[in-house]
Order: sequence, then C-alpha cells, then structure tokens
Amino acid sequence: MVTDRRLGYPPAMTPEALNALEALEQAASAGPWHVRRLDDEDCMGGLAISTHPDTGRGESMRSGEWRGEEMVAACLIQAPPYVVPADDRFEENAALIATMRNVLPELIRLARLGLQA
Repeated sequence: MVTDRRLGYPPAMTPEALNALEALEQAASAGPWHVRRLDDEDCMGGLAISTHPDTGRGESMRSGEWRGEEMVAACLIQAPPYVVPADDRFEENAALIATMRNVLPELIRLARLGLQA
C-alpha cells in the first residue's frame, strides 16, 4: 500500500497529516473519478475507477474499447480472477474510492478550518 508514513493509522488530523493527505491527493491522477462497468475477456464483469464517466456500454477489454489510460484502479476483474474481493464488496469499494477522491480536497479544507477554530 502506498501511503504517507506521517498519516499513521488511524490518522490524527494534525496540520502535518493534512499536508500529507493534500500531497497524496495532488500526486494522484486528477479528478473527478467515476465508477465504470466494463467487460473482461470472458464477458464477465469488470468494475474500475476511471477519469471518465461510465458510458453504459460495458466496454470490452477484448475488443480494445476499454481504454487503459482512463483507468486508475480496478475493483473487479472476474476472468481470470485478478481482482475479486473476498467479501464481494467490489461495488461498495469502487463507490468509496471514487467518492473519496472527489471530496478529499473539500474534506481537507474543512479539517483545516476545524483546526483553526
């Protein structure tokens, strides 16, 4: 797991930790991020986090419609089972990853305000 050691776990919301979170956010692929439903090589489900919104077409890896440069994370690739969470919470995981990426700048801003209060 790539992380900033200054954050610890659970991270204390100190100015240093917020600076570390901000550095992680700025180093990541630009947002917004979106959940994308895709097709894997055997026409089974693929679920990824993308820099482009879902098209509703379930693009296929096989045909080259799945543009890899748009993807930032995979939450489900069933065949072969490269990414299949043991608890089957791939949809929930994808929603959390995309949402947190998109709201993180505002959460950092609010946390800084809270520290100033």
